[in-house]
Amino acid sequence: MKQLMMVVGLLLAVPVRAETASTALPSLKDPVSLEMLGQLLGGLLVVVIAILLVLWVLKRFTAIGGHHRDLKVVAVLPLGTREKAVLVQVGERQLLIGVAPGRVSLLERFEEPVILPPQGGKFRAKLREALAQQQQQDGW
Repeated sequence: MKQLMMVVGLLLAVPVRAETASTALPSLKDPVSLEMLGQLLGGLLVVVIAILLVLWVLKRFTAIGGHHRDLKVVAVLPLGTREKAVLVQVGERQLLIGVAPGRVSLLERFEEPVILPPQGGKFRAKLREALAQQQQQDGW
């Protein structure tokens, strides 16, 4: 009886194939083929685009980017290796702030602007003028 149980156990343990010997095993794809490389690069491109899209949305709809319409840094004066004085434009007011590691202090509050904030369009206009002058000198 023990021998019969042992034979039945061995027969059950060995996988039985109903296929004939003439059927071929399914071929495995080469892991370094152009098709697999294309899939890898396509997936990587999708992930990078998704990350950039999420970062753009965060910057656009939150204050992570640091750009605020009514808040502008007008001037920065380094006072030491890690300390500086910062003049900030808040609406029509300007605030002089002392910045040190772990500490920010209001030094002075100005109701009228002490220094006018830089205008963004002036640089573009000056750059165009300089390029136009350079092109005229080169004979373009």
